[in-house]
Amino acid sequence: MGSSGHPRALGEVHHESLAPPAAASFRLRHLFNPAKGWFRRIERGTNKFLSHRVFPRVPGIRWPYSRALERDLSVSEASINLKGLDDSLAGLKLLLVSDFHAGPFLAPDALRRTFGRLMTLEPDLILLAGDFATVRLEEVEPTLSAYRGLAAPLGVYGVLGNHDHYTGQPEALIQMLEATGIRFLQNRSVLLEEGPGRLLLAGVDDLLCGEPRLDDALEGWPDGTPSLLLSHNPDVFPEAVDCGVSLVLAGHTHGGQWRLPGLPVLVRMSRYRLDEGHYRAGNSQLVVSRGIGATGFPIRICCPPEAVLLTLQPSRDP
Repeated sequence: MGSSGHPRALGEVHHESLAPPAAASFRLRHLFNPAKGWFRRIERGTNKFLSHRVFPRVPGIRWPYSRALERDLSVSEASINLKGLDDSLAGLKLLLVSDFHAGPFLAPDALRRTFGRLMTLEPDLILLAGDFATVRLEEVEPTLSAYRGLAAPLGVYGVLGNHDHYTGQPEALIQMLEATGIRFLQNRSVLLEEGPGRLLLAGVDDLLCGEPRLDDALEGWPDGTPSLLLSHNPDVFPEAVDCGVSLVLAGHTHGGQWRLPGLPVLVRMSRYRLDEGHYRAGNSQLVVSRGIGATGFPIRICCPPEAVLLTLQPSRDP
């Protein structure tokens, strides 16, 4: 539904404003461990089995979610102030897209059309925060033409998510996607320059299934240069705050995927309750996207698919 309460036309992108940043709390949920907790082990095993053995055999299973993606896609927008950002980079538009989950629920043509609509936003930089696959490398092959349609003046960059590691072939997946023009930042960084302005863009491997090394990612960070960190999992945020990273961009949570109006997330993927939206801790900020795909079941409830468009501005605070 659109903000007016009227049904959206198929293919329409709904624009909304990202809520002001909330204070991040780093109090761990000791009864819920996304990596080793009993609930997540059962959920992960069931998801893998269904995605491998059951869902691909169901006729027409791609149709419901593919149609929902085209009908319900939201673009959340915000202006982000970064200390040390040069005026030459003021107004830079960053598009964050995450959790594609190629596979049983997503038709490649629906992804291609979704990307085509997002390209009308004319971003300067595109960041892809992982989970390109669901459980198999072969799922991604039919979507490669969609990724070839992504382009931005400052480039298209990505990192892997936990589902990409479920394929058992993360390096092959990187090679496949880099052939479309995406540059992967697995524990490394690049320095983006526009005139006198400089911006460090770093990325880390998945927090749960990969080998994230934030120190390696930030190696060679020039003093006084603002920094962006791309991570599939938002729970890297406490470490990023300690390192003084300006802005972390993540996905993974799906915003819960299934929500009840007015109630907290039912199934949390963050041990710090970093479920979706904009957070702040110290001098660092975090933005978590709900992502555009679905896993487990081909449905989102009160939690529409989302891409995030951020406009960077210099901070005038002392």
